Amino acid sequence: MNVKIIFGIVVLFTIFTFTANAAAPVSGKILEESTGHSLEYANILLLSLPDSSFVTGATSSEDGQFRFDNVSSGKYLLKISYIGLENQLLPVDVSTKPVDLGDIVLKESNTLREVVVTSKIPPFQSGINGGIVANVSTTLLSTVGTATDVLQRMPGILANNNQITVFGKGAPLMYINNRKVQDLSELERLESSEISTVELITNPGAKYDAEGRAVLLIKTKTRVNGFSIQATERIRIGKYLGDNENISIAYTKEPLNLFATYYHNYTKQEADENHRFLLKNTNDLWQHDVFIPNYRYSRSTQQASAGLDYSLNDKHAIGGQYQFDTQKNENINTISSLTHLNNVKYDESHVQSFLKATPNRHLMNAFYSGKLNDKFSLRVDFDYLKNHEYREQRSDETATLESRTVNTFSQTDYDLYAGKWTNSYQSNAGLIEFGGEYNYIAGNGFTHNPEGYTDNNEFTNKEQKAAGFVGYSHRLNDINVSVGLRYEFTSEQFTDSTGTIIINQRYSDWYPNLSVSKKIKNMDLSLALNKRTQRPRFSELNGNTLYVNRFLFQKGNPYLKKANIYDLNLQATMNPFYLNIGYIYEQNPIVPFFQEQEKNKSAILSTYDNFPNYQELNATLNFNYKMRFWQPNYTAAISQPFFSANYDGQKVSYNRPYCFFVAYNDFTLPLSFVLSCNFRYSSKARQYYIEGEERKQFDLGLRKSFFNNALRANLTVYDIFNWTREQAHIQFNNLRWDTDKKFETRYATLSITWMFNNYKKKYRGGSAAQDDINRF
Repeated sequence: MNVKIIFGIVVLFTIFTFTANAAAPVSGKILEESTGHSLEYANILLLSLPDSSFVTGATSSEDGQFRFDNVSSGKYLLKISYIGLENQLLPVDVSTKPVDLGDIVLKESNTLREVVVTSKIPPFQSGINGGIVANVSTTLLSTVGTATDVLQRMPGILANNNQITVFGKGAPLMYINNRKVQDLSELERLESSEISTVELITNPGAKYDAEGRAVLLIKTKTRVNGFSIQATERIRIGKYLGDNENISIAYTKEPLNLFATYYHNYTKQEADENHRFLLKNTNDLWQHDVFIPNYRYSRSTQQASAGLDYSLNDKHAIGGQYQFDTQKNENINTISSLTHLNNVKYDESHVQSFLKATPNRHLMNAFYSGKLNDKFSLRVDFDYLKNHEYREQRSDETATLESRTVNTFSQTDYDLYAGKWTNSYQSNAGLIEFGGEYNYIAGNGFTHNPEGYTDNNEFTNKEQKAAGFVGYSHRLNDINVSVGLRYEFTSEQFTDSTGTIIINQRYSDWYPNLSVSKKIKNMDLSLALNKRTQRPRFSELNGNTLYVNRFLFQKGNPYLKKANIYDLNLQATMNPFYLNIGYIYEQNPIVPFFQEQEKNKSAILSTYDNFPNYQELNATLNFNYKMRFWQPNYTAAISQPFFSANYDGQKVSYNRPYCFFVAYNDFTLPLSFVLSCNFRYSSKARQYYIEGEERKQFDLGLRKSFFNNALRANLTVYDIFNWTREQAHIQFNNLRWDTDKKFETRYATLSITWMFNNYKKKYRGGSAAQDDINRF
């Protein structure tokens, strides 16, 4: 599929939407009577008359604004609700002209209990320019547990091995109240009952980093001012006990918001791994069988943060935040290896291996957010990150040919400085956003092997990135159109231990995006096209060699190039169904790469390389419907890759399609218990030349709230039938690798959360360089 065909599809879709039926937007602003201040996260429902059936819903923005686009002509009822305030009902008559309801004032209620919405509000709706919005606070999603539990229930989002990915898009950029998520543990510390909405943007605009192929925006509910505490204890019950403690303290008295958090997590697990490597040389066939039984690994994490958010007035705010993270990771295992040369036993070894890593980082963030007038606003963010990691590995080998001890010591240090500014100008002609950002990274490191089995080396790395962007969005009749353009310039310099410059790259590129969306009767349609990129992570560039055993080594590739990714997405939403169809063309994808080690033809070097291209067609279908006591949430997806690579002297096609199916079932039981029965299945999957076997898992959970939601308990048992295991096959060049891993997937968690005053801190700062922060 070439660029001309893609452009033709976009043009035809735009023509089609222009000729469809007309509609008009409905907008307004929510205010509180006693203070006159705008209300954020007020619930707004649009109901059709005369039957009061649900049409659409939203929450108000930070300045109290709301807007429903593409509302068909007719008579409606607008229902506004907010905790502690009286409901407001307004009749709305929509024709072909925009309806601006102006200021809508909510009065104080005699009761402070939260309003319970009784209409059948759908958990998911389409966004303004595509994507999907989860209505958490007004649906059963508010009771599922943590933010991670909410995200994995959204159509097209997968949560595996503590990673969040979007089907066909990879790992998304994530924000909580406009502040970028620093690590995934933040999602575990955020309770689902605190969340108002979650928006998945599948066509990110120009203001987002070009590496972000998808964006998740999480907004929490507003709470009253004052002092608040939230404490959570979570116990993991498996072969070993694990514990997770989190305490969050906040004090808010306008115009000041102070907050501090402390988080600790300890996990210890066990796994079994089996590997078989077949390496064909010119005249020889090497077979390495590796067995790693009872592989034990543990991680201890501590994180502390503190910050403030101060409103200079109702239009200007400043703030800052400091965060410190430290980890201690340990892996202990016994590795048995059996080597055959031309089907004759060549060597047998047993290795006692110990690996210890102690990464830590300091992160400081500051921001300014201001509205210079009714149309123009400015936002500025600054980041400083200091990252340090020390790693040591000891392997004691007993072998037929030679017994030896191998010690490897490595260290990396990086400093990052970043700044970003964004301007917004809103007028009747549309919304214009423009700005720029600059990142500077300086790093150094070394690897030392005193026995001389791997090369000793030192390196330095410097990287600069400058970017500018502009985006424009506007309504043309009843069509939402959004266009943007981003420019990025990057320079990289990499030197070895002698000071010789190995890499001195400079490259720049433009990243456009376009989306067109329209509501046709009860269906929301959108078409989006964009260009993104993937830069290699520092671990993929790191030239240090990691010793696994005498026949297997791991090393980064400092010569990697960035990949360019072209996305085309068509989305249709008509409750209770959601459909997304996508096409991906990836140029110079970064792929795990295997080759003979240069100095040892019997050994394998695992590294990374760029391949010419990768293509994929994918589709996701979701069904979600709210019944009296049962809410099914089913997602089915299929992917058709197009990729080929050389194996055993022939070009092999890896085009087998794969699919997955997810079924979430929530049952509301007597006494307000909620029972969850969840099933996940994935067929044989292929990514590049890596083929994974099918997987399935069944989970069961029970949860309940006490004392008016001040205390919450959640018990979940994962992989009850112990089905899940990871099996994969790799065929590339003269190598075949078969792997079989069984992790501890059957375990239970019990969490208890206590909330006093239940106020969520609302730090409004962002991050100027989250993608670079995540690369460490």
